[in-house]
Amino acid sequence: MSKVFQGPRRSTFRVLEDAGGWRVSLNDQPYGDFATRGDAVRAACLGARSAEGLGDKAQVLAAPGDERVPHHEPHFAE
Repeated sequence: MSKVFQGPRRSTFRVLEDAGGWRVSLNDQPYGDFATRGDAVRAACLGARSAEGLGDKAQVLAAPGDERVPHHEPHFAE
């Protein structure tokens, strides 16, 4: 019996403005709610780095316009 290598999963973290706050989703599923955009971006970046540590490919996209966020760098002043 042979095993088929499917490669790493793709983890997409999205940061969206929602009812006066900010929401993060992971692959279109709720991940967390945050008071500020900066907090949401930091959480999404941490999640992306953690996913990559488990062998996934990860990306962070943030509002407005699904801007790609470089998640390998700390985000202290969002």
